[in-house]
Amino acid sequence: MTAEENYRLIQEIDANRCFLLAAYRSNPHLLARADPRMRVLLGLPASDTASWPQGESRPADGEPR
Repeated sequence: MTAEENYRLIQEIDANRCFLLAAYRSNPHLLARADPRMRVLLGLPASDTASWPQGESRPADGEPR
């Protein structure tokens, strides 16, 4: 693979990651079943979904908007 192909692949992976994080943020039922690692990516405690207000969205860094 060339450097340009690698860069495009990294961009595609990042876009897919952002899409998945947005899906989890916007769906409380999906978030309730999320793997603990996904909760950490969203800025939540790994085992506590009660601290996640329904309908609240957060950016990938976990800070409230």
